[in-house]
Formats: sequence, C-alpha cells, structure tokens
Amino acid sequence: MHRELVSFVAVSIAALALAGCPEDEGAKKGNPAKHESKGSSTAAAKSDKTDDKKPEAKGGGKGGGEGKFGTATIKGVVDFTGKAPDMQVPAKRKDADVCKDKEVKYNAIVVNDGKLQDVLVRLANGAVKGDWKGKAGEVDQKDCMYEPRMQGVVAGSEIVIKNGDATLHNVHTFKGTETWFNQAQPKGSEAIKKEMPEENKVVKFICDVHPWMRGFAVVTDHPFFAVSGKDGSFTIEKVPAGEYDIEAWHSNYGLKTAKVKVEDGKTAEVKFAYDGTEKEPDENKEELKGLW
Repeated sequence: MHRELVSFVAVSIAALALAGCPEDEGAKKGNPAKHESKGSSTAAAKSDKTDDKKPEAKGGGKGGGEGKFGTATIKGVVDFTGKAPDMQVPAKRKDADVCKDKEVKYNAIVVNDGKLQDVLVRLANGAVKGDWKGKAGEVDQKDCMYEPRMQGVVAGSEIVIKNGDATLHNVHTFKGTETWFNQAQPKGSEAIKKEMPEENKVVKFICDVHPWMRGFAVVTDHPFFAVSGKDGSFTIEKVPAGEYDIEAWHSNYGLKTAKVKVEDGKTAEVKFAYDGTEKEPDENKEELKGLW
C-alpha cells in the first residue's frame, strides 16, 4: 500500500488471535470468526479509482462498536481488463540447488478469465475500533517460493515463518521500504516467530539466497480483510453496519479505493478493476526485472 494502503499500504506479533471466515468458493477469506449471514445483496459500490498513496491509519467507518463483530457481509471481485504479462519460470532456478528440480512458474501476477488473484481487500485502517484478537499469520517456503504470496495479519499478532524446503533460505523482511529483520533459516530448522509491527505496514519477504522469492503480509488494525482467490472473488464477513472506505492492494499494481455501505444481516457488493498500467507501489519496485 503507498503510505501503507490508505491504511495498508495505500499493495501487506503481542499475540492477538483472529478466527477464520467461513469458506467461500475460490476466495481466500478474511479472519473474522465463522457466523451465519441471512442477508441478500442490497448495497453495491464500484471503483476503478487508483490511489497512489499507501494505506495510512485513519477512521474510515461510521458504524461498529468497540471490538464488536457485526452481521453484515461484503463480497466482491477484482477484475483485470488489460493484458497480463506472461509468468514464466525464473531463469535462476536452474542454477539453484534444490530449486532446479521443479520448474515452477512465477506468481507475481495471476489472472484467470479476466480476474486478478492475490489482491488484499480490507476496510481502511482505523475504520472499526476495538481490541481485536487474531490468529498468527503463517508463511512457508515450498519449492523455493513463499506460500502464501499474499495475506493479511492483525497488528500485534505473531507471524510464523517455516522452511519446508531441503535447502537453506534467508528470510529478509521489510516494513514498508526499510529492513525489519534478516535471518538465515537452514533446512530442518525451527520456525522463525516474530511479532507483527503495530504500525500500518506492508511487510515484504524476500530470500537473499533465491532472489526471485517474494511474499507479502499487510498489517491491519482490525480483522476485516480478505485476499482475492483464483476467480478474483473475496468475502469479508461479520462486518459491523456502517459506511466505510474500502481498499484493494496488489503487490505490482498498488492501491485502489472505494466506498461501501453495509447493513446488519445484509450483503454489500464491491468491484475493483486493474488494467496493468498502474504504477508499482513503493514497497515492491521492479519485481519482474531480469527474472526471465
């Protein structure tokens, strides 16, 4: 996100535990605890507005209580209207120990049938006040790639970084554009556990041994976020009724914003669209340069 998503960039650990959202076809859900929602679609918000700013903390909502979940749902999809770059196998994999055993295509920009995957969608930072608790974020290193590539984590929660590969990785992380920690992780070693920063930041993971590896965790001060799935869809549940700024952040195409109004027991719909001409966010410059 640009100053960090109108609050998360503007795209991405005191242990506070977030409960997971109910499953939704094709989408990676947000963290609110499971609940039933009977509402039908009654409100919609659409936006192709691009915001160069990083998400920064600000009060965006007029509804919701102090740390209280609601009964509204926000659903939507992220469209991609341009021509997506062809994702190939990074050239350096063939020279890298265990990594050369599998030809894994890169996953920076994944578009399926005009829908964009791995976009973090959230209510703006500060939108819903409360002492929110959440589960730890988790990152694994598999086939010399970070998995998942994109996730949201509540500020103050723990992030757990595992090495599932039979090779050395070096976890080099950034809070925004500044190094956070840089730690070697040999094969078979214990997970690295860190407390996520309280600030509204996009945390980037790279590997100094395998420079194509990249992952992101967007730090948010509440649990109302989700990541778009293979079909571009996302679902944010248990939202308190109110009017909110809502943000979408992609690691290569940055931040977009919209407005949404949600009512108790009902579902609001939001659509975002990227076309591939958007400026790269400050947190992730030139990721594809020289990869092929």
